[in-house]
Amino acid sequence: MPSTITTQRGEFRRIYRALQREPELAVRTPVFFCEGDSWFSTPLAMNLLDWLVFPTPEDEERGVPQFGAGGLFFRTEKSGDRAIDIFSERRIADLVDWYEGFAFDAVLISAGGNDFVADFLQGLFAGQSPMTPEQAFARVERSRRFEEVRGAYQRFLRAFKRTRPDTPILAHTYDYPQRMGEPARLTVANLGAAALLRDNIGPWIAPHVAHVLPQVPQQKRFAALLIDGFHDQVLVPLAARAEFAGVFTFVDLRGTLRQADAWFDEMHPTGAGFHALSLKLRRAANALLPPAKRRA
Repeated sequence: MPSTITTQRGEFRRIYRALQREPELAVRTPVFFCEGDSWFSTPLAMNLLDWLVFPTPEDEERGVPQFGAGGLFFRTEKSGDRAIDIFSERRIADLVDWYEGFAFDAVLISAGGNDFVADFLQGLFAGQSPMTPEQAFARVERSRRFEEVRGAYQRFLRAFKRTRPDTPILAHTYDYPQRMGEPARLTVANLGAAALLRDNIGPWIAPHVAHVLPQVPQQKRFAALLIDGFHDQVLVPLAARAEFAGVFTFVDLRGTLRQADAWFDEMHPTGAGFHALSLKLRRAANALLPPAKRRA
């Protein structure tokens, strides 16, 4: 069996069952449930989750897998997904069907970034006059979007805790964007032949706020306030709730990628940028595992 495996649904079920027939391997192999957005799924480069699933070339050369004797990852993430959609009652019911059927060691979540960009910003700032980044952020707060996203997260956490009370759930913040207005450039080089059938996507922030925040430094400041708001008003309050003590935690990735060349576009790091972020996520995920399944 390879040192690491990435699977979705039917593939996961088959490999999980095969793993259970090998007790000595199963006791050393962590099993992760993964759900989220493009930071876990973008095909443009090795994304945040890919760096956990696949060993680095150096590790491969030394024969060192990412997690213990390898890892089995149930992956159901999708680019563009919003937390309010991922954590809707219907979607949660579908996720729970899979979650309750297998013995997962930990849950990795990436969600919330898309809830505060694109159509949300376009509607929120339509027809508005120029303002400061702080005034723009106050407008986001008045929209109650943070409460909506926090409520969606809470709905998900309660359902998963009810299903498996002792399985840890790990989320993450996003980092501060450094390339405002830069779209994702899909080329044959980075996406293969599929790029021929897709247009460039994004940017997701700058075009929707440029009429109220015309200067790039203003846009960067506003984006940073959104990232901080997600940390302060969604993740921190949830992690502080007594009902989620010992179950939910998150990794703070803010301030890791300060250079523009670490970013592929307005919202996504390069493969090297994601690798730098993944080191923090990997340490936190590893700490949640049973001792026999941790990487030395």
